[in-house]
Amino acid sequence: MRHYLLVILAAAGLGFAIYTVIQARKVPPPAEPVIAPPSAPRGMHSIAGAGIIEARWENIPIGTIVAGVVTDVYVKRGDAVKQGDRLFRLDDRDLQAQRVVAEANLQAAQAQYDRILAAPQQGDIPTAEASIEEARAHAMDSELAYRRSEALFQRSAEAAQDRDHDKYTYLANKATLARMEADLKRLKVTWDKDKEMYRTGVLQGKSQLESIKINLERLVVRALADGQILQVHVRPGQYAGLVWNEPLIVLGNLQQLHVRVDIDEQDLPYFSRTARAVATLKGRPQVAFPLTYFDTEPYVIPKQNLTGSNTERVDTRVLQVLYALPRKTTLPLYIGQQMDVYIEAAQPPAGVTLDVDPARVSRPFEPSPAELAEPPAPHPPTPR
Repeated sequence: MRHYLLVILAAAGLGFAIYTVIQARKVPPPAEPVIAPPSAPRGMHSIAGAGIIEARWENIPIGTIVAGVVTDVYVKRGDAVKQGDRLFRLDDRDLQAQRVVAEANLQAAQAQYDRILAAPQQGDIPTAEASIEEARAHAMDSELAYRRSEALFQRSAEAAQDRDHDKYTYLANKATLARMEADLKRLKVTWDKDKEMYRTGVLQGKSQLESIKINLERLVVRALADGQILQVHVRPGQYAGLVWNEPLIVLGNLQQLHVRVDIDEQDLPYFSRTARAVATLKGRPQVAFPLTYFDTEPYVIPKQNLTGSNTERVDTRVLQVLYALPRKTTLPLYIGQQMDVYIEAAQPPAGVTLDVDPARVSRPFEPSPAELAEPPAPHPPTPR
């Protein structure tokens, strides 16, 4: 029995080994992908590109041109805003204090200007001129009296005391006339200068106050376009700097969504603005959206929008083309969502091929038969 048992065990081990080898040599069936790979529409000879959904006229990142602490935030995600609506406000206590000082300075300058306007009126000039004429008549009369007294004094017909009285009366009237003429001159000349000086002070005060008001207005960040708030990265009490890693608020117009498509530079010869284009969702190639050409950014840039595919080329440059999505879609679409875009390839002109000759690529330095049939021209002899 022991002998037969050993033979049976050996045969069973041999059979198990043969079964194991046969099973190991079988090719396993291909695994079903969790997400269906992207595929072009049936019957469409196309070029493909990775697209990303964005708002009309692109997503608008909003920051601040003045650094400061945020005191109020007036919007939240999903709010619809109009041009000029307030988004958030920065601390303005320092400028409010400067505004009070500027208003006081303006009032003082205005009071000085009003005072100089009220002091000498234009109607005072004729009165001053009449007073001068009166003073001139008194001066001339006193001069005649002084000369007459001097002549009588020389003939010893009048006392020295009377002569001196007439003399000093004449000098006093002459000085009064000179003073009144100087006052009239200042009234005509310097009054206009004083008015201009005080008027300039009022204008300067108004300019300073207006500058402070503009700086106060700059502390209130407003929407520069109609749209919807997509992201809010600012809170009351947060310091908003001039340089930021992410925008404080992102605004976008969702009335018309666009797809920004990256077309590899090697596919650019087959691209046409008038070609038919279709976009599909990632992992859902059966849902297609017809696209309408909108615009092209005519500058080829390094590829930045990466899909994460193992076969994706990252060492290439791309042309960015904008397409408009339908306004009404069967499925909801969101800003930043990736899409696979297929653009019908353009046909090259007759007699022109865009395919690369592999023979010429493998041997780029080998001369062609035409080049070999034509011998090179001999070099001319070197003159001695």
